[in-house]
Amino acid sequence: MIVDSAPVQAASTDRDFQQAITPVLTAAMAGADPVGNSTLRAMLHQTGLVKGVEEWASLSAVKPRHANDVPDVVFLDLSAGMGSEFKFAQELSRVRPAVHIIACTAKNETNPEFLLQAMRSGVRDFLQKPYNRVEISRLMHRLSGECGAPPVKSAGAGRLLAVLGTKGGVGTSTVAVNLAVQLARISSKKTLLLDFSRPLGDVAALLDLKPRFQVRDALENVKRLDATLFDGLLTTHKSGLRVLCGATRLEDWLNGSLPVIERIVDVAQQGFDFVVLDLGAFYSAEWERILQAAEVLLVSEADLTGLAKLDKHLRALGNLRVAANQVRLVINRWHRSDEEALAQIEHSMRVPVFARLPNSFKQVTEATVRGVPMAKDGDPLTEGFAKIAGQVAGMANTNGRRKSLLGQFFSL
Repeated sequence: MIVDSAPVQAASTDRDFQQAITPVLTAAMAGADPVGNSTLRAMLHQTGLVKGVEEWASLSAVKPRHANDVPDVVFLDLSAGMGSEFKFAQELSRVRPAVHIIACTAKNETNPEFLLQAMRSGVRDFLQKPYNRVEISRLMHRLSGECGAPPVKSAGAGRLLAVLGTKGGVGTSTVAVNLAVQLARISSKKTLLLDFSRPLGDVAALLDLKPRFQVRDALENVKRLDATLFDGLLTTHKSGLRVLCGATRLEDWLNGSLPVIERIVDVAQQGFDFVVLDLGAFYSAEWERILQAAEVLLVSEADLTGLAKLDKHLRALGNLRVAANQVRLVINRWHRSDEEALAQIEHSMRVPVFARLPNSFKQVTEATVRGVPMAKDGDPLTEGFAKIAGQVAGMANTNGRRKSLLGQFFSL
């Protein structure tokens, strides 16, 4: 497993700066520090990237109602220690999810609880005061480049659901397979499962598929990949689910650079309403744009190692600027005795449990051996996967009735 919990690094040379795409950015400084704000304003204008800079001395006086009320970048001064800054950041992120909030502090913050709270509030970067001109320049050039590179998902594309495990063996592929099958069954919309699990894929075995083509063929033919060619590489499951099966040899991923993978995801989204991405327990900082464009189902167990890794993954996803409301926690192999630990997790990490999948070792083992998804009517585990699919598809149940947003966080 590769997890990079460090923020993506900015370009480090003036040559890189000159070559960067530089769209015009809008910015605001939130906080009552006249000297610091004056210095920051001058540095921002020196970059040549900022169209205008607002100054919000009083956070309570700022009442954004629409996305247009929130600029591209907000520098949020935390040095006053008023305690209301994180609530303000949450409100800005609610009104405009794409806003890039930068926390400005008087010291180098290392407290894990503080950093996690900041990221959960929508903070994406940190700056230490007094401000440094070179650091400001690098940051703004990076942000201008990101604004010039839209997310993988484009207008009219299907929804991307990334299923990610906190570690190997937590049942990530089982969740991805059964979620995709249930989506194909309960919805009249087209559903695709991409097996990007490394080093080798499990989806074909779990569904008893004998594919003619797999992910290697898509990677090797990406230069001429279009909807027609891509469709020919897919295998159809009897549920109606289409599948791009995973690697069978270690060398299958030799051509798996991120631009190539992004191209495959983009073609997939253009042809399907739901694209389920089985990542196993693998991702890195390079996957930032894909994860930002996805709804992430983070699969964990409620044991000590699983929950310890959960905290690390939440931090890593926060550093990759995946919004908190994009991450949905799925507890696999759940027991009622896990509830005390999960209550502590929800309180300390501030992430609700989206779904609890009950432990059913015998049933999962039989399904794995037979190569079939969970399909036993009335079985709690089967119903659990159906409920997750229903929530993801925006339905209250399998007959298609709509459910409110508050109902998205359910317990089995």
